[in-house]
Amino acid sequence: MKQLYLKMLKCLLPILFISYLAGITFFTHSHVVNGVTIVHSHPFNKDTDHNHTTTELQLIHLLSHVVTAGTVILPLLLLVYSRILRTLLNKPESSGYTSSPRGILSLRAPPSHC
Repeated sequence: MKQLYLKMLKCLLPILFISYLAGITFFTHSHVVNGVTIVHSHPFNKDTDHNHTTTELQLIHLLSHVVTAGTVILPLLLLVYSRILRTLLNKPESSGYTSSPRGILSLRAPPSHC
């Protein structure tokens, strides 16, 4: 059952994304309400008069402008920065390479074991 669910999601999510992308690309239009231009997108018939109620315009505004509080973003940024810093400061135990003995300069490649 879980495999079927995952297969359905693998097909559904790209279709959903492509539909969303097509909607915001092909159906963008604007309305002027009280001197304010509101630009948004959704499918509509261009041949008919297309208007929105005040409630619909407020909903469009709320969906278009997502505001997050700094109290949410700060812990996430600290987590990301701490992981990056830990990765940069972590020293590998061994690089797997050996260097030539001090004072000896060898310009030829090591012999192959064929």
